[in-house]
This record gives sequence, structure tokens and C-alpha cells, in this order.
Amino acid sequence: MILRNFSRSIARQPWIRKAAVSTPLIRDLAWRFIGGETLEAGIATARALRARGISTTINHVGTHVRSASAAVAATEVAIASVRRIAGERLDCYLSLKLTQLGLDVDEALCAAQLHRVLDAAAHAAVFVRLDMEESRYVEPTLRLFDAVRAAYGADAVGIVLQSYLRHRPDDLAREAAAGSRIRLVKGGYWEPAEVVWRRRDEVDGAFLAQAGYLLRHGRRPALATHDPRAIARIRSIAAALGLEQDAFEFQLLHGVREDLQDALVREGYRVRSYVPFGEQWYEYALGCIRRLPGGALDRLTERFRGSEAP
Repeated sequence: MILRNFSRSIARQPWIRKAAVSTPLIRDLAWRFIGGETLEAGIATARALRARGISTTINHVGTHVRSASAAVAATEVAIASVRRIAGERLDCYLSLKLTQLGLDVDEALCAAQLHRVLDAAAHAAVFVRLDMEESRYVEPTLRLFDAVRAAYGADAVGIVLQSYLRHRPDDLAREAAAGSRIRLVKGGYWEPAEVVWRRRDEVDGAFLAQAGYLLRHGRRPALATHDPRAIARIRSIAAALGLEQDAFEFQLLHGVREDLQDALVREGYRVRSYVPFGEQWYEYALGCIRRLPGGALDRLTERFRGSEAP
């Protein structure tokens, strides 16, 4: 964990950022995980994945806008995304991060932008899922989600919950009881030990316990993991419960464990790939590179260490 966070801090330095965005080698590697820099490219990626039997969620990368004008601009991209999904008739959802819609600026501003997106999505019959961000955003995100679920319905908007949060297990039961459509993830933000589980066995244990709960009590749950052991355990639980393979879906990141995604499709499971697009792809791609075997991020950091600007 210490080494991983050291790699993260090094990779965020300006010199490595400059090397990444200007070096074809790294851009090519990063592009494995990105749908492209434009909406058109993201839609084309979703179309190609659908040809392989994989559904998609698209997301315009970017978070923590600091002005109302930036929140409105991000909202316009989200609305355009909804319209393109509908126009292409893709099996594709839209993912939103509320800090991109102005949550750091003003909650009322964010709520207004969220309603604009959901109005467009309702007209286009496109499902929208609210992503979960750092722990300080859990309460406002759930507050806004509960309000829009009541207004638009559980078949129009869903939520992401993070199993690595130590003190929020009641969120899962409460949202499941309300009929919310939940995407369960382990969680990927650096948080204090008093906030999240840190040891791998604790993180894995919490995820599997909550995945099992959703299989028993959830409504069309989405279980997001690249861990073959976790996937095998989920399959075992589902089989024991007598669930049909389309009663839930596995969700994985675009470009990560594509072999596993294709294998699950061949075996009849629903698979959905999370496809980001947009110009702010750098840090998202780093997170995906960290998931590659063999310390890929550390090797890249070492490769470009000599290019640090004075």
C-alpha cells in the first residue's frame, strides 16, 4: 500500500504528467483504457464493445469543477451524451460525478444541473448512474440521489456504493430496501484508515459480503470487480440462490482484463464495460495502469524519471 501510494504521488508530479501527455508510448498505453478525447470517440468505442456482446457505461472524465460556468458546460456534455446514446440505440448507460456538475460550488447548482441531465435522459429513455467520490461526498451524493430517485424512479437513475468504507454498511441495506439499482465497487480513493478498510483481506471480505447481500436482496445489481476469485465467488453464490445469469451483471473497466470480460460473455453473463472519454484522461489512466500486473506504473515512472524539467 505504501509503495502504491508513493507511485501515485510521483506520477502526479508535473514532470511525469508532461512526459505522459507528450510521449506516444505512454499515450498509447493510456489509450487502452480511454474511449477517446471526444464524445464521438467514446460512442465509437461503445459501439465496438457492443459488437463483442459487451454493454457499456460512458463517462466524461473530469471532477471538482470550481465555477458555475464549468458545471453548466459539463452538463451540456452529459446531455449531448444522452442524446447520442439514444440516437445510436446503444445498450449504454451514462455515469455522472456530481463534483463535475458543481457540487463543490453549490449543492443547489449541482441539483439543478442534475435535473437537466435526468430530464434529457428520461426523454431519451437512457439510464443514468451517479458515481460515488471521496468519503466527504457520500452524504450529499446520497441526499441528491434519494431525491432524484423519488422524482424520476429507480429505473431512471441508480447509485454507486463503495464497500471499503468502514462505517457505511447501512447505506447498502437502506438503498436496496428502497429498490435502488446499485453498482457495488470496492472503492479507489486514498482515504484515512479510520474511514476505509486498508488490508486486502478486509477490502475483499467487505466487497464479497455486500455482493452476497445484493444478490439476495438487491434489484438488478451491478458488481464491479476485476478479481477472478471474487467473480468465481459471486458466480457460486448466484448459482446457489438459483439466480438466472441475467439477474445481475459484472462490470469492469474498459481495457482491464478484456480476456475475462470476453470469457464471461461467452458463458452467458451480462458484462458492462466502463468507458471514459474526454481530454482530462491522465489521472484516470494512471489508476487503470496501476491495475496492470507487474508494476507497470513503477516501470513507467522509472522510464521517464530522467525527463524531469529543471
